[in-house]
Amino acid sequence: MPKEIRQEFPSPENGFAPARRDEDREGERDRDRERDPADAPQGQPGWVRRLRQRRMSALVAWSSSVMLATVAIALTMAWVHPDKGQWKEFFRGVTGDVAGALLVAFFLSPVFLAIRAFANEKFGSIAEYAPMTGYERFPYLKFIERLERCDDLVRIMDTSSNVLDDTTAEGDEADERLRCVAALRHVLAADNEVRVEILLLDPTADAARQRSADLRGIDVSAGVARNLALLNRIRNDLPEGARNKLLVKLYNATPACAYYRVDDRAAIAFYSLRTASEQSAHVDVALKEKLGKIVNDHFRDIREDADTVEMVDYLYGTLSVGRRTEHVAWVEYGGALFLGLASPRENPVAWTVAPRVGGGEPLQLAAYKHEPAEFRAMRLLPWAECGPIGHSIEEKYGIGFQVLFEVAPVGEMPPGFLPNQATQMSDRPAAEL
Repeated sequence: MPKEIRQEFPSPENGFAPARRDEDREGERDRDRERDPADAPQGQPGWVRRLRQRRMSALVAWSSSVMLATVAIALTMAWVHPDKGQWKEFFRGVTGDVAGALLVAFFLSPVFLAIRAFANEKFGSIAEYAPMTGYERFPYLKFIERLERCDDLVRIMDTSSNVLDDTTAEGDEADERLRCVAALRHVLAADNEVRVEILLLDPTADAARQRSADLRGIDVSAGVARNLALLNRIRNDLPEGARNKLLVKLYNATPACAYYRVDDRAAIAFYSLRTASEQSAHVDVALKEKLGKIVNDHFRDIREDADTVEMVDYLYGTLSVGRRTEHVAWVEYGGALFLGLASPRENPVAWTVAPRVGGGEPLQLAAYKHEPAEFRAMRLLPWAECGPIGHSIEEKYGIGFQVLFEVAPVGEMPPGFLPNQATQMSDRPAAEL
């Protein structure tokens, strides 16, 4: 578990210097491995290891208890010092008191332990409810533990979230991120009323370019694209009735801080130069505290802002045929435009626009920051034959499709939609694609 500094804001003065951060990191991971049964050494089951630890703890506890009892009885004898003939009564009384205490402890201890275990499982340890706690970096273990017992609300706000991106990390860091993603999947798929709200920075915003320049070498827009592909895949894997539990939006505003909330606690990191938010010092704060309320209100303001767009509207285009409309996946590749279609049940409108010789029925397509334009479906590509085009659209959406439709523009294209489009792509040889 990341090292805790209670009631202090993390700063170089209180030990959160970058050099010490790197030095303590291996120790933190070793403690995580000791606590996690999944990281038990090979050849030795985790339950055997835990049993040995518990036996040793019990032996030490009982030995200490016997020693303390012996010392207490000796001190009592020295203090009281019964007269001759009263030793028998003295030992009888002491034995009765000790036996009664042991019986009470024997029967009541399991009750107290059960209450404590239930409270820790449901609400976390008492130490976790300190008003403010500091961490040297993002507290993965705490975040995962809270996700696993979450029963209300998860809120994440970042530029691009490294916590949900295992592709840019190796070793232990990648494992930490994979565990976070697995915990998020589990809480969404479980039969509960938990709602997950995520805000990421719009890659087309000026703030995304500025943050990339601040980080010097980290492309925020590419990170957001990977996040969206993952979240779109998670959403696609959920049952239709559970998809409304996941709300993902992209905001167009100056980012203030990274915010990872589970129920009534949140980990907050303020952005700094040349340091990703995951590697920065975090403040773990209760939502009832003033800082927690300020950041939570900031989250709500950004979520409800008119310039904030939902992930589905950002990723997918709106296809219209007559009065019927639906969302459809699209990608530009080699100067051509392709639509990715799932089954006819999921894309009933697009499937009615079957490609025909000479052009099929016209369709209208509009996308985020692209003017609506008219197209005709000219060619169908089975998913198995899509090659790099399929890889491109799968990289964008995180999922595969059944077929791709190549569409060609009807008339002159408006600015901003396929700017390199000069001729109908259906006239080009297939080898060029």
